[in-house]
Amino acid sequence: MIVDSQAQGDRGAASSSRMFHVSTEMFAQKERFSAFREEFVRRHLAMDVIDHSGGCPRADATLVPLGPVDLMSLDTAPAEFIRDWHHLKDGRGDALQLGLVRIGSVHFGHAGNEHTLADGSGTLIDQGRRWRAIGLGHFRFLNVAAAALRVLVPAAEDLAGRPVRPGPALHLLDGYLHALAGEEAPPPALAPVIGGHLLDLVAAVLGPSRDAADTIERRGARAARLRLVLKEIAARFGDPGFNVDALARAAGLSRRYVQGLLEETGKSFTEHVLERRLERAFTLLTDPRSRHLSIIDVACASGFGDVSHFNRMFRRRHGDTPTGVRGNPGAERNRPGGRRDRD
Repeated sequence: MIVDSQAQGDRGAASSSRMFHVSTEMFAQKERFSAFREEFVRRHLAMDVIDHSGGCPRADATLVPLGPVDLMSLDTAPAEFIRDWHHLKDGRGDALQLGLVRIGSVHFGHAGNEHTLADGSGTLIDQGRRWRAIGLGHFRFLNVAAAALRVLVPAAEDLAGRPVRPGPALHLLDGYLHALAGEEAPPPALAPVIGGHLLDLVAAVLGPSRDAADTIERRGARAARLRLVLKEIAARFGDPGFNVDALARAAGLSRRYVQGLLEETGKSFTEHVLERRLERAFTLLTDPRSRHLSIIDVACASGFGDVSHFNRMFRRRHGDTPTGVRGNPGAERNRPGGRRDRD
């Protein structure tokens, strides 16, 4: 009943080669929580869970293996998750896990520490030690091999159980995770690259060594900022007044830094925005549901403030005028590049 439960490696479910998802909604109502506990929490996480929802249990979990990092998202009604002595024999003692509260709150007990975590905060979990958490909300967990993290954060396990408060590094990690959440599971070749970026960002949150900090800045942190910049372009390209300065302010970066990031993609800010706008215009022109829109309406809806400029750029990109594309039933099939606008 669990979506995708491939063969597992040393770290159990977290090592399966593809994403999988499980929810209490997958099970019959009478056995909903017990099945979730047996099929997922005990079997794959080597933990236990107690329902505190008052008879209305709800839990939804997605796990994505990304090379050196396993990313799990958990949305749950009030529940208590427990990893006790008898769970520690599962061979995951070399794993460290950064737990983050996206929405909600959780009371956490681990490594001699007790604290309540709220939105935007988190804690480091040593899977080789007991821990307990009770709460509700939406949580993210990044599971990493302790040896890999120690390369960047010496004695990282000594930080277990301590709260991680909001700050620039955690904000960057959260933004990167948010960008990933809006995308499909990455192809196998790309997953380890994303996992490497996440490992860098986890280390940045915890406090890397000086040498590691320079490496993280060049590698994971820069990649995360680029993804955030591209996400912002995808969200705001339809605004005719959107420019590099507005993008830089939204991303919390300097104009020069943003331009440097975009240069690495082989396209300037203007080229990225223009491509998005032309794709949106093509979609509107070839969608029967948008037949009521005039060419001017299409231009405005795509972010163009000047219709003549729109006509000129559209013809240069698609080899025909907007009117010509709208009147050609085969235009969508013959679309240059064959890529559909997904915004």
